[in-house]
Amino acid sequence: MKKGIIFLAEPNQVATEAIDILRNNGFEPSYSFGDNTKSKGIFIRTYTKVTKEYLDKFPNLQFILRAGVGVDNIDIEECKKRNIQIFNAPGSNANAVAEYILTVLLMLLKNIPQQVKEIKNRKWRNKNFMGEELFGKTVGLVGCGAIGKTLAMKLAPLGVSLIGFDPYVNAEELKKYSIKKCNLGFLLENTDIICLQLTLTNETKDMFDLNKFSKMKPGCLFINVSRGELVVEKDLIKALKGKLIAGAALDVFRNEPNVNKGFLTIPNLIVTPHVASFTKQADVAMAVGTVNNFLKNYKGDL
Repeated sequence: MKKGIIFLAEPNQVATEAIDILRNNGFEPSYSFGDNTKSKGIFIRTYTKVTKEYLDKFPNLQFILRAGVGVDNIDIEECKKRNIQIFNAPGSNANAVAEYILTVLLMLLKNIPQQVKEIKNRKWRNKNFMGEELFGKTVGLVGCGAIGKTLAMKLAPLGVSLIGFDPYVNAEELKKYSIKKCNLGFLLENTDIICLQLTLTNETKDMFDLNKFSKMKPGCLFINVSRGELVVEKDLIKALKGKLIAGAALDVFRNEPNVNKGFLTIPNLIVTPHVASFTKQADVAMAVGTVNNFLKNYKGDL
């Protein structure tokens, strides 16, 4: 029995395994926007902005599937008004993102980008770029959800101290992952490496500005894999150029895919095009997890 059309808003961005599951459960996935008035659901990824105006184009919409973790590209309040249910896949990309953080963290510590540039310029082992060891460092986790906990499990055996700021996770829970709970001020002042993995909300937008960077250790490294809007970009540029902090790695930006040009000439900064969860395994997990969550928890008639 056909259960309705689901509009695939971002062609080739949703894993085929998830689309096959929908078909096998009686749904008709469609890439044709001409089906918008008949669509019961839409399946989005990262760059579709589900605003009030966008929703107006789907008069019979009952649910939204978001292949991923964050839902900040969806107007949640407007969906509530219209009784539209939203499904995503919490935690599905945690391992991929944690591995990415560990990768860029080590690259920053060892000054790998600078050394690569040196050897490509026919220069050999510049002592000015001598690296640091991770062992003995203090890593501060801003956000201790699935990604933060997974990262902690990878870091703890490497001889680091872990502290974490997260108002929504209690100290006893964090202790299971070798994380000592603290307030944000303490974390900023006592951390060698700060990793952001938290949700974009009204409270977290512009959370990291020049005031926050000024409180960090001069040798601190800063990594953001969450959302670009968490960081005031011009302030981070000032902090890096003014040596308030030692280096940074960014996988997310305020105006993706348009990256602030000021970032492109800073040698102690690693920038990547939103690829922390860009693995074959996470790609499937995010889409399939969303579909399975929908099939298990949808409340309504189909």
